[in-house]
Amino acid sequence: MIYSFFASCKKHEVNPFQWLKHTLENIMSINHKNLKDLYPQNFKKSADL
Repeated sequence: MIYSFFASCKKHEVNPFQWLKHTLENIMSINHKNLKDLYPQNFKKSADL
């Protein structure tokens, strides 16, 4: 599963280390309905804010 997330990071031109760090820091505070916000394809959008 981790490999597929890293492959998704590569596909969406996201740094896997930065994405994983962001995800682990925010996973406990995010609403379960917004888990998709932590996906690699949505990381760039949230990082730009």
